[in-house]
Amino acid sequence: MKASDFTEYLKEQVRNHSIYVWGAQGQKKPTITEAWIRKREKTKRNADRAIAHWKKEVREGYGDVLRAFDCSGLGTFFFLKHNLIDHDVNADGLRKLCREIERSELREGDMTFRMSGGRAVHVGYAIDRDRVIEAKGRDVGVVESKVSGWDRFGRPPFFGSRELRLTHPYMRGEDVRRLQIALRDQGFDPGQTDGIFGKKTERAVKRFQKSCGLKADGIAGKNTFFALGLPF
Repeated sequence: MKASDFTEYLKEQVRNHSIYVWGAQGQKKPTITEAWIRKREKTKRNADRAIAHWKKEVREGYGDVLRAFDCSGLGTFFFLKHNLIDHDVNADGLRKLCREIERSELREGDMTFRMSGGRAVHVGYAIDRDRVIEAKGRDVGVVESKVSGWDRFGRPPFFGSRELRLTHPYMRGEDVRRLQIALRDQGFDPGQTDGIFGKKTERAVKRFQKSCGLKADGIAGKNTFFALGLPF
């Protein structure tokens, strides 16, 4: 499964003006009705807000394509459909599936979390290092926005590795650090093992590739990872 497949699914929900309903996981017409929303929501006020937004989107022509989600449901609907998980989980359950990362490491397919009392109470899904799609709330539904105001960041185990190469700005992340450690263990100096793919790391990759009979292009892809004994 590619992170880009998940991103396209998320963007589809934005294009279709999908709505927010408590506990919803991808339901659509004809399941979505005023009575159904009132049954799902915990308070009359929240139900009224969700219904008002739903009716607005229906009037604007999206009633046949929109779906209903809450924040975790937006992710778990996709993950369950593609057998990436085998049971429903809430926002904190998604956080626990992830390896915690720094904001600077964020990439397509990662998750963003808002915390309260040591638990994740809201989750968004990164479509690149600067943008996130989330089922934001009853008044706005599923939206895309800049990454801002999130407390923690996580990388789920669902999506394959990326090719590592010299870029501007430099690629950063735990995968870069693991590559650097493996190169050093093989006797090829990547500079500091700081998780930043700079010129020294590129030179070390090229030297290692040449020693293994691989194309010495400085791009650490599947063959280079395997030659280093790393999963890809």
